[in-house]
Amino acid sequence: MIRSSLLALAAPVALVATMFSPGMAEAANRFAVTGIENKSTHTITYSYKWGNDSWHTATIKPGEQRLHWWTYDKANENHSPDFHVRFDSEFDPKRKPFFISYKLKRSAAPAHDWEDAHKYVFKNDGNKFFVDLYEKK
Repeated sequence: MIRSSLLALAAPVALVATMFSPGMAEAANRFAVTGIENKSTHTITYSYKWGNDSWHTATIKPGEQRLHWWTYDKANENHSPDFHVRFDSEFDPKRKPFFISYKLKRSAAPAHDWEDAHKYVFKNDGNKFFVDLYEKK
């Protein structure tokens, strides 16, 4: 008799607990993420840095994608140093280098993956010898 009474009470208690549970939680943002894709006809070597850190060099071939991310000190901090890039946009061997610099946007994200990144794309600009970097919309 006692056992059946406990079972009868268990169902309503479980229903009430389900009604007031918070549901599925969203993942915390742990990274600032920028993605760069190369849709130009050239292999591009560029420099990048976060805030006042040292410059680093990366190379991206036509058709490739590259991610850059900053790890937050704590979850959902959603603040990172500025992300800077610079590159030679002139590929005509008869001309001097023509360097361009940009400060790129970052997306606050739970993971450092392409889907969560704020995206940019290298494209030929005007002719086959000039390349620029565009925000991907």
